[in-house]
Amino acid sequence: GDCREVLPSLNGVDALVSDPPYGIALRNGDVDGHRSARSFQIAGDATQDVGLFVLQWAEALSLPTILFASPWKPWPGEWRNLIVWNKGGAVGGGGDIKTCTKRTWELVQVARNGAMVGPRAESVWHAPIVPADTAEHICAKPVRLMERLVRTFTTGTIADPCMGSGSTGVAAMRLGRKFIGVELERRYFDIACERIENEQRQCRLAV
Repeated sequence: GDCREVLPSLNGVDALVSDPPYGIALRNGDVDGHRSARSFQIAGDATQDVGLFVLQWAEALSLPTILFASPWKPWPGEWRNLIVWNKGGAVGGGGDIKTCTKRTWELVQVARNGAMVGPRAESVWHAPIVPADTAEHICAKPVRLMERLVRTFTTGTIADPCMGSGSTGVAAMRLGRKFIGVELERRYFDIACERIENEQRQCRLAV
């Protein structure tokens, strides 16, 4: 469903962790005027409306918040931590290949977190990915990165109102957390449910 309809009905959420549309009209896959097999557009990415709604909802509840953002169009407001996610050189767009460097990093904005878990971290986090990591969702985040973010900055039940293919949910399962996910596109919702259910089964087998 649409998180703008779902979020107002949610209770018992302790932190928001999400990767909302950046509002940059992201589009790729143009090859000599034709669309490639990996061409895509992100639903709602024409504006920052979805992300701003999510942000305002979290602010109204004073929730610890972790949001991914485009470095070229960050989310407004006050942020306790700004983290650079270094994705590695195997991925990354960024305009004309002759004049523009690859955009191989993204911004992670963190607000209202309490004491961090573990040793004090540096603000550049290395979690390299390859194209295969985004086979199910072109903007999928690595589970190991989401696990570290959730563990370091949050406690309790995690909500992801733009859960995509479910990396945040899988990370929450690995950490023994409760998770609430919302996704607008049915195909990604189904992928996320399958991934999270598989992780739950693995956790039960481990016990």
